[in-house]
Amino acid sequence: MRESSVDFHPHKKTHRATLSQQSNTLSDISCDTQASDIPESDHSETEAAGDITEDRVRSEFGQYGSVWEEKTGERSAVCPGVVGRTTLLPDSEWEREVVAINLEEDVAINIEDENAGHIPGEPLKTLVSGLFLVTGFLATTISLSLTHDRVPDTKPLPDIVLDTIIYQRWGLDVSEILLMISTGTAFLVVILHSHRLIILRRIWLLLGILYYYRAITMFITVLPKADETYICQPRSDNITLGLVVNRVMTIVSGGGLSINGKQVYCGDYIFSGHTVTLTLGYLAIKQYSPSRFFLLHWASFLTSCCGIIFLLLGRGHYSIDVVLAYWVSSRMWWTFHTMANIREVKDGGEHNMFRGLWWWHAFRYFENNIPGPLPQQYSLPLPQFVMQAGRRMKKTEGDSEGVGS
Repeated sequence: MRESSVDFHPHKKTHRATLSQQSNTLSDISCDTQASDIPESDHSETEAAGDITEDRVRSEFGQYGSVWEEKTGERSAVCPGVVGRTTLLPDSEWEREVVAINLEEDVAINIEDENAGHIPGEPLKTLVSGLFLVTGFLATTISLSLTHDRVPDTKPLPDIVLDTIIYQRWGLDVSEILLMISTGTAFLVVILHSHRLIILRRIWLLLGILYYYRAITMFITVLPKADETYICQPRSDNITLGLVVNRVMTIVSGGGLSINGKQVYCGDYIFSGHTVTLTLGYLAIKQYSPSRFFLLHWASFLTSCCGIIFLLLGRGHYSIDVVLAYWVSSRMWWTFHTMANIREVKDGGEHNMFRGLWWWHAFRYFENNIPGPLPQQYSLPLPQFVMQAGRRMKKTEGDSEGVGS
């Protein structure tokens, strides 16, 4: 047998990391491994795998900045020339260290709540919104003053609800009492809110828009009285400016309610103002009172529902008036507040379909400086100097008690 002249020298290695281990598991390489014991081909293969791994890990943890360099430097000091043990996801202790170092050295992060900042009240905008509400209410009263003389003298229209229930003469009065309770409660909730000026202008803007809608609907289509027993003022064949002004003043003095005897003009159908007020009253209480006040929310909901039921029992409106008023007012409320709570919707981008709303520009004017949902914060509606004086007095009393003790 021919003997081979090639000498075989086995390499003494405790462990050699394969390409799959370097790229996936990144296992430990013993510090006993000698670089001279590894063939050049294997060594180049190991270095290539190490480069791939390091690039991959750097891309994964690039967000941690200089911390990766510190960690790899520490491991290189222990085992020079060897990539240390890592995992694709850092352990919780290292992650906390990384976040702490970044917060202290690398970046400055503002961790304050967005709503904790100052939200401007902008009283001038609230005043403008109030004036818009006044003009809407005047438009409704003028429309009713003109519609009164066009009411047809015929029997009530067929109505499946009114024809089914038993007429109760006192129903309209009870409905208006519940309406005043709901409105008073909503006003109390709003006035105790720290951002009362913002909420007031929102409600006034919505009410103004709804009043304009009501003025249009009652004027273009005039329906006969739903209650044949309701007494209206005699009609006039000669409409003059003085007569219209006199009628407007009469309606305004009674707040548009029948319980005080001031609402003596007929024709305000198609769009129920009672239903609008009851609906917005409940929505305002639900939206701007603390979420834990669920008993108040349910009480307000039942009050509004009962107010609408008694309104129909007293034949103050047709059923279609109630349905249209609820639908329009509730959808306007939810649409407005959704737009107000989402900052991006306030931008006039090309794909923002809310720009088609005719009150879009008014909305942007009133809500431009509101960053998002209003926080549930409450305070007494006192002038600023009174609040500051109270805080100073409280601080002085506390300091005097501390000295006395």
